[in-house]
Amino acid sequence: MYIPLYIKTNYSLLSSLIDIDSLIKYAKDKQLPYISIVDNNMYGVIEFYQKCLKNNLKPIIGLDIIIDNQTVLLYAKNYEGYQSLMKISTIQSGRPLTLLDIEKHYLSLIVILPCSSINLYKNFIKIFPDLYIGYTNKEEEKKLIGKDYKLVFINKALYLNENDQKYLKYLYLIRDGKTIADEAFKNEYNNNALLTDVTGIDKDSIFNTEEIANQCHVIFPPSKLELPIYNNLKDQYDYLVKLSIAGLKKRLTIVNDIYQNRLKYELEIINEMGFSNYFLIVYDFIKFAKQNNILVGPGRGSAAGSLVSYSLGITDVDPIKYDLLFERFLNPNRVTMPDIDTDFPDVYRDQIIEYVTNKYGNKKVAGIITFGTLGGKQVLRDVGRILNIPIYKIDELSKLINFKETLKQAYQNNINFSNIIDSEDRLKLLYDIAIHIEKFPRHTSVHAAGIVMSKCPLDETIPLVYNNNSYITAYSMDYLEDLGLLKMDFLGLKNLTTIMNIIKDINLQNDEKIDFNKIPLNDSKTLKLFADGKTLGIFQFESEGMRKFLKKLKPSCFEDLFAANALFRPGPSNNIDTYIKRRHGKEEATYIDERLKPILKNTYGIIIYQEQIMQIASLVASYTLGEADILRRAMSKKNKEIILKEKNKFIESALKNDYSFNKAEEIFSLILKFANYGFNRSHSVAYSIIAYKMGYLKAHYPKYFYSNLLTSVIGSEIKTKEYIYELKANQLEILHPDINLSMDYYTVSDEGIRLPLSAIRSVGIIAAKDIINSRQKEPFEDIFDFISRTKTRSITKRVLESLINASCFKSFSYNKATLHSNIDNIINYGELTNELDKEFVLKPEIDLVNEYSDNLQMQQEKELFGFYLKDHPVTKCKNKYQNIINLKDIANYYNKIIDLIVLIDNIKVITTKNNEEMAFITGSDEESNIELLLFPKIYQKNNNFQKNDVILIKGKVEKRFDKIQVIVNNIKKAY
Repeated sequence: MYIPLYIKTNYSLLSSLIDIDSLIKYAKDKQLPYISIVDNNMYGVIEFYQKCLKNNLKPIIGLDIIIDNQTVLLYAKNYEGYQSLMKISTIQSGRPLTLLDIEKHYLSLIVILPCSSINLYKNFIKIFPDLYIGYTNKEEEKKLIGKDYKLVFINKALYLNENDQKYLKYLYLIRDGKTIADEAFKNEYNNNALLTDVTGIDKDSIFNTEEIANQCHVIFPPSKLELPIYNNLKDQYDYLVKLSIAGLKKRLTIVNDIYQNRLKYELEIINEMGFSNYFLIVYDFIKFAKQNNILVGPGRGSAAGSLVSYSLGITDVDPIKYDLLFERFLNPNRVTMPDIDTDFPDVYRDQIIEYVTNKYGNKKVAGIITFGTLGGKQVLRDVGRILNIPIYKIDELSKLINFKETLKQAYQNNINFSNIIDSEDRLKLLYDIAIHIEKFPRHTSVHAAGIVMSKCPLDETIPLVYNNNSYITAYSMDYLEDLGLLKMDFLGLKNLTTIMNIIKDINLQNDEKIDFNKIPLNDSKTLKLFADGKTLGIFQFESEGMRKFLKKLKPSCFEDLFAANALFRPGPSNNIDTYIKRRHGKEEATYIDERLKPILKNTYGIIIYQEQIMQIASLVASYTLGEADILRRAMSKKNKEIILKEKNKFIESALKNDYSFNKAEEIFSLILKFANYGFNRSHSVAYSIIAYKMGYLKAHYPKYFYSNLLTSVIGSEIKTKEYIYELKANQLEILHPDINLSMDYYTVSDEGIRLPLSAIRSVGIIAAKDIINSRQKEPFEDIFDFISRTKTRSITKRVLESLINASCFKSFSYNKATLHSNIDNIINYGELTNELDKEFVLKPEIDLVNEYSDNLQMQQEKELFGFYLKDHPVTKCKNKYQNIINLKDIANYYNKIIDLIVLIDNIKVITTKNNEEMAFITGSDEESNIELLLFPKIYQKNNNFQKNDVILIKGKVEKRFDKIQVIVNNIKKAY
């Protein structure tokens, strides 16, 4: 029987049309007992292995390598051979392989040298007893027959059916960055279909394919957790107990029985499940962070429900105080890996990973690979590019598909999409190519948070990929736990960086010192900020919808905040109105059974948290919390088989606890409904602590809050503008950039918050840093001193013009028009001082001219910063009229007719069903913005305006989807 031994999958990125599922189906349809893959990497091996076993196929695992620019095919005889492949693959990912590498990692491998690589035979026969020469056609066969080689027929397969041949060349064009206009495309032909008919091929060569297949028996051993051993401790549990007891005593003045018993219980479970070492490893890198003054998040996910984590300083959430469940985190009834995810400031994440890498070893710590794919929109863009289809047509098609549907589904379900495709032959070709390569892996990337650690080099368990001076796994996260590897998430949180910088600035510039962990959670000023919905810039509470929810909820304690955080999500948000009414006593809280009141009292009879589901199952049906967690998981995953089994168990147990059959069934149905979207209370508490403390800093230290918040969004004009509006509304001053005072981040002074040099359009970070470095010893004396000391290529004439327009040189006593008028002389002076000492170069006379008009200067500001800094075009116009309402106050005039003056930021004109035009205008004043709606009759009479016009309008304040807008009755230019 002929066994194909040279099949490449689409994990040979953009080089094959064969996906693993199709390959498995092909093998089953052809009744092949074995099937192989031989990619130039091992990305797809574990997926291939598992799917082969599931389908009763024997997997043959190979690797395509290059030695001295020649192809060599390696096959694993057994698990030892698989380990050899992993070592070789890891090396090949970082540098060219040498014969010495092969000599080090040769065990249990079979080798096929293609005919074109036969000159490697003399070296390889010394290493490998199982060495074959492979050939692909009659011409090569004639050269080899009769010589002292073991021959094998190999057919490099890149697609399964002959009809697919035409699509391969398009895949190559995407890979190589070429188009159909390239000469290479016109000559790209191949014969790489997976052959089954081998009539006429030498019988011994065909027999040898089966002989090789019969020698390959890779069986993965049972997996076990292989974490590094913390400080090589022999008795890890004993040390964990000591640390936990000492840590809890440090946390609490008095450790009562409730805490002692909970700690004892958790430690016993951790020990029984074999995770003592895991907790010590996490404790260690968090201790390193804290000792190096790196802010660590208070907790994330279900780990906040562990008292051991709290005692060790892994989390800063007291699980007993907040009624959090350990079993939601680590369930003794369900043996799964623990999951402690940790938040660090994003700028310090790499430092933590470097610490664990240095401590345990370079190949014992690795990031996790991810694969970017040819998803619907991406494949349209890639294929559109190679076919030279205009981008606007691709954009038009992309807008008509969503990320959940395939292109075939879009074509079937969206008539607009199918009509466009069918309108042109080249778009039909685009669609045809795209559906044949959609969902293929396109490129590799690195998981944003996940890493794995092992006590042994990772490439003894999985293949690795060398990536930017470190290693990442060659297998995606979906397969790592099955292989005994535990994913840990080191998350870089931008908000923690912002908080850390705010606290640093406060402590540097003020007598009082702020400690993040000691910020009180009952501060009235902070709670008022949340109750007023003034949470712009606050982690998890920033969205417009959340701010409106907060205004209605009026939270008065920390519990209200983490309830809000849990409620404001798809699913639970359906209960928001009921929750608010009950919260304010406008509706009575009801309970499906009074015995559930202790569990649901704080949430007014509404199930919000997953932990409540577990507690109800425990109370009603005497489930252990571990069993209750299994029930919750089955419900949330809609596992019908387990749900049915558990329903019978639940009702039987409830009957024993004096619940009626109907009541038990009703309660089960209730928790089943809420299990679909109940939120993790532990996570809600932990993340709400970050939000609350960020709110505390905003309420008490607004200058430092806004300066660092604005620094965090440098480069985002929309967010910057939004925060500037609020800053001004809070009566804070935003200061022009200054050539001697501004940095490359926003800074605080007594007068207000100063803009950075890097925020000026056309200046950028490189020029800003060059300016800052040039003035380190002393400030610039005047414009000539500046130009002579900033001798870098980054300070171009354009940059200088932008600095002038941004008022950076205001302290030098020359107006902007004067500096522009003399700019060539100024630059000439700088060029001369590059060659001569300044004392030999005379400063040119400055010819004074009148300053630009106020309107022109305002326009320059808008162009440079994206917003008006000091004056606003609306301000002058407001002085000409009476009874003008400021936009920030507009919500107070709901359902009333008002007068407004706004600057037009954007105009969107649409055509109604009646074929009439109407307009949506986005307008702004000094402190806020608004949407104006012009219905057809009004727009028809008033359409002689454009972007950047200042307009006076009369209109009615209304709400649309909870958003304030103004229905315009009359409109005219305000100047």
